[in-house]
Amino acid sequence: MIRETKLLTLALCSFFISSCSSDDDNVESIITKNDVLISSILPNPDGQSGSEYMQLINGIEPASYTNKKALPVGYGYPPTIIGNDIFLLPGWSMSNNLFIKYTKSNGELNKISSMVLPDQSGANAIVTKGNKAYISLSKLGKILIVNHEKMEKIAEIDITSYAIGDKNPDPSQMIIRDNLLYVGLNQLVGGPTPDPKRAKVDVLIIDTNNDKPIKMITEEKSGFSMPTKPEADPNSIFMDEHGDIYINCISGFGMIGHKSGFLRIKNGETEFDDSYQFDITNTNVEGEEKQANYIVMLKYKEKGIVYASGQFNAYYSDPVNYIKDRTIMALKIDLNTKTIKKLPLPSSNNFSTGVSFYKDLVIYGLATTKDIGFYTYDPINNKASDNAVIKTEGYPYSFEYIN
Repeated sequence: MIRETKLLTLALCSFFISSCSSDDDNVESIITKNDVLISSILPNPDGQSGSEYMQLINGIEPASYTNKKALPVGYGYPPTIIGNDIFLLPGWSMSNNLFIKYTKSNGELNKISSMVLPDQSGANAIVTKGNKAYISLSKLGKILIVNHEKMEKIAEIDITSYAIGDKNPDPSQMIIRDNLLYVGLNQLVGGPTPDPKRAKVDVLIIDTNNDKPIKMITEEKSGFSMPTKPEADPNSIFMDEHGDIYINCISGFGMIGHKSGFLRIKNGETEFDDSYQFDITNTNVEGEEKQANYIVMLKYKEKGIVYASGQFNAYYSDPVNYIKDRTIMALKIDLNTKTIKKLPLPSSNNFSTGVSFYKDLVIYGLATTKDIGFYTYDPINNKASDNAVIKTEGYPYSFEYIN
């Protein structure tokens, strides 16, 4: 109510401009800056369906937000942000077939254009190179290439020949380095997991100069599988300041006995770094008696430090209740020392797993037994907010600072 009253006062000031001070005008310019894009998710009781919304907000001022003025997005698939562009994909929910592009301008979300994707494509990842966008069509085993400025199809790359176990390699998150497109292949078989008997990691490399596959590389030493997160976490494949690519392997969501963790492809190389495997599953977590099953979402900071939300299956109830069970924990991961530390934040349910940054602060979207919304963590003094600073209608799913 305080926030709404403040906004009403500012609106009246803009109308009666001669009666308002310059200080009020400065406050208005700050409020309309809207430099953060958040999304919140409202699951149905089954958890497999529901609705999701996105909206711009102003920084991390304490506030509560409803979805009254928010825009709908694909369920379970937060927007992908590249620069000031915001891309929406239907994802696995496939509630629609639209690929939509927004941009942030003058503190507002402006819809630029959209195009219809192939039916039941399961489009779940996007990267760009200039005006070209590469989109993973996870249900079709293809990479679609479009001109995202004109929203026109350029070409598509059929990668079904790289499938193992069925006719679809299940392309997921991607990254471009040195004009090469690295595509995580989840190799799912008959459901949301790969073959329990095949604990291997496949990544397809495509030359973006001619958009032709070069080779598929496979890692089988670690016991990992499922490179990159299929439900839209573009940060599950990322590049550090040295140009090394790291890949978060989800490994069957901890359900099929595979180990999970990080692999690396060093700068200038197109093969897995045989000397680097970081096994999350068997690493003790400082400040926590249980071990994580896999990393759900993450954000790379610098100098090998990753902030993440980790899944701890040991805290599921019997039977499982995805809304009431608090199995997600806020973690700090050091890729160099291969260590994990639990942060001083409460555990969350499965629908609030987002992690990001706002300037020097780490932001976690959490649905705790105490509060629901975005919490802050200050890594300099190891202090976390006692409650959600930004409260949301629905479970806080993603947070992105757009300067």
